[in-house]
Amino acid sequence: MWYLCIFESSRRAGSTLCLLHINIDFTGREMLRVLVLHGYAQNEEVIRRKLTTIQEECAEDVKFTFANGPTLLSEANMDGFRSSKTIPTSPELAPRAWWIYHADRPLYEGGELGVNGVLQLMARSEPKFDGIMGFSQGAAMAAVICAILEKPHLHPYPPADLKQLSHPSLLFGILISGFKVLDAKLTTLFHEPLTTPTLHVLGLKDTTVSREWSQSLIDVCPNRRVEVHDGGHLIPSTSSWRAFFKNYINSYNVTSEVGSSGVASPSPAIISTPSALRIHLMHRSGSTKVQDGPGGARLQNNTRSSRNILL
Repeated sequence: MWYLCIFESSRRAGSTLCLLHINIDFTGREMLRVLVLHGYAQNEEVIRRKLTTIQEECAEDVKFTFANGPTLLSEANMDGFRSSKTIPTSPELAPRAWWIYHADRPLYEGGELGVNGVLQLMARSEPKFDGIMGFSQGAAMAAVICAILEKPHLHPYPPADLKQLSHPSLLFGILISGFKVLDAKLTTLFHEPLTTPTLHVLGLKDTTVSREWSQSLIDVCPNRRVEVHDGGHLIPSTSSWRAFFKNYINSYNVTSEVGSSGVASPSPAIISTPSALRIHLMHRSGSTKVQDGPGGARLQNNTRSSRNILL
């Protein structure tokens, strides 16, 4: 496997930025690497299974790498996020998180460990990652990682040796049911807009991550694309969505003749402009069965109870 990086001089201070990292196997096929971050109360194995059909669709073009959140959850942290009364005993299904939110604290519990754990994984990886994909809390973390890689001087938890966390800026971020973090240190990353191209995937029937949460992240991502599916809190994987994810990711391949904006929408019947999206999502109400949790599903009656855990 060979690693190629194309550089371009930046206008700021004459620095250089790695614009494209290409993984090339012995056949000459160019592949893109994507890091995947799971949702709250999931883990790498759970989200790997949920992405099975998407991985199969992208098998010849994309290499997905799955990361585990560092925080193991206890019964006290699982209210509303389990499909049974007991936490799974199997290590591969143990519920994890990137942080734990407490309404009476300004900082996330485990936030530093989660952020630097992802950055260390990325720094050690060769070839480097081209993009990042996150679901729910993992999408919020993915946005944080994009911001730190863009603006390393704003890293809220810098180690003594920054080389330990060194990685080029990413080509894209895929943020599924994402939201903007509330942690007092991490929010400083979004005082300036996030310039990394982002794809925001939202569910019209998502009652776990509300319209306001989703919009809070969309608003700080000017180089964005928003797509909507008619489901709930889940990763869409119908045939049209599988093809869309494949084509969207491949649009960042150096050999692609189509930019990301030229990739056909997987849900053309659903209006995805930000203004129309606000109108559509304002009408969501009631309870729905959602796809987030160690057992794969849970019943969430409203967004308020999940807010106290996810954020």
